[in-house]
Amino acid sequence: MKMLIALCLSGLFLSQARCHAAESNLVIHEWGTFTSLQNETGEAIGGINTDDEPVPGFVHRLAPFLLLSPNEVRNRFSQGVPFCHPDVSMRLETPVIYFHPHKAEPKLERLSVNVKFHGGWLSEFYPHAIAEAPGLEGNRNRGQSHRFGPLKTNAVGTLDWHQLQVGGNWPLTNTSEHVWLAPRNVQAALVRTTNGESEKFLFYRGVANLNAPLRISLDSKSDHLVFRGQLEMPAAKPLVIPKLWFVHIRSDGDLAFRTLPALTLKSGSTRILAHTPGSFGRKEFASRNLARLRKDLLEALMQDGLFRDEAEALLNTWQLSYFKSPGMRVFFIVPPEWTDYYLPLSISAPAQVDRVMVGRIELITPEQRVLLAKIGSYSETEIAAAVGTLGTNLMNFILREPKTYAERYGKLTAGRAPMNDFISVPDVFQTYLDLGRFRAALILHEAKRHPAPGITNFIARFGVLAYRTFEPGQAPPG
Repeated sequence: MKMLIALCLSGLFLSQARCHAAESNLVIHEWGTFTSLQNETGEAIGGINTDDEPVPGFVHRLAPFLLLSPNEVRNRFSQGVPFCHPDVSMRLETPVIYFHPHKAEPKLERLSVNVKFHGGWLSEFYPHAIAEAPGLEGNRNRGQSHRFGPLKTNAVGTLDWHQLQVGGNWPLTNTSEHVWLAPRNVQAALVRTTNGESEKFLFYRGVANLNAPLRISLDSKSDHLVFRGQLEMPAAKPLVIPKLWFVHIRSDGDLAFRTLPALTLKSGSTRILAHTPGSFGRKEFASRNLARLRKDLLEALMQDGLFRDEAEALLNTWQLSYFKSPGMRVFFIVPPEWTDYYLPLSISAPAQVDRVMVGRIELITPEQRVLLAKIGSYSETEIAAAVGTLGTNLMNFILREPKTYAERYGKLTAGRAPMNDFISVPDVFQTYLDLGRFRAALILHEAKRHPAPGITNFIARFGVLAYRTFEPGQAPPG
């Protein structure tokens, strides 16, 4: 998507104001992912504030417990620390903004960038920015940093980068994290803030109480996925999703995918737009399909405006999440109008801007339903025994490896290593881990849907808690 953004003469930001390309000596490209989780009826499931790929420790965070690692060990053994925020129905994952100054003007001074997230909070960012997140703080003044207020649909989180320098030669912070190094592998100008933090891009992430523009349900009679529009923003004309991919990745790494034609969304319309078989035949799964899917996505990202190295950076950043994590998901190119409405971007200088966002809707798989049913069938005795065994195994690990415990346990709780790399995991808890990234959201959703004794006992015994939100000034719940 191409748009030209300028700063009006009064000094106020004029988001998405357009000027002629000839006036611009700056090209700005941005990519990112909007992720949501939907059940078989197409309902968005809340509580998905779990990181897939935790970022380095130098990244700025609004709150320490708002985004949590893929491993829930810390939550189980840290009493009173809940982790699922029930209002988080969408993740804004790793948007990065690249700057490409014109050769005639390779350096820029005093550039300002502003981004707003309607319906969300911008939870992580680098370099340093001024952040506002209405409603986030909850009971912070009472010293309880894990308690938050509700994330309302009318919340507007903001980030402001002021007085940026672009195009210098400054040192970058050392890191070995793949999720950070992949976006750096792009030919773009460096950017530096007034406090001396520099990087190859502006980075941010967020959480939102927001519905995806698509609602995907499963027709159990025909075993077809049914695609409906879910465009809740005002739109004078229909919005187009140019391309979609339905993907199923098995635990053995083989995948199958199907490309779907363009869909047209109309504001307020929930009519059926398309349908496709909701499963794949055995012969459709193959490891070689990974290269085909990646090539297809790469071409679509470039067609939508990214340079090749930028599109490669997006796909490399999410190599594990997009292409190797088992599950069923639908990818699509987000209409630029949708992005600009919910995530408006303002730049203080004339610029040609391309924003290419990928929509990602995770679907509940038959395998996950089997796992949830299995958890529901466990007896109270089996669950209690698993809690004791897991605690004993962790304690033995500490006693056995006292010198390396802190470092290794840090990797475990940060989600950078699986639990069974360190200890023997009881079958009861392994079943829960096998649910995947959004396991906590799934089991809490199942407790509302079918509160089997095993589900409710597991939640209580292992402390799979959801945030109990409250308004600032109110006494904390519970």
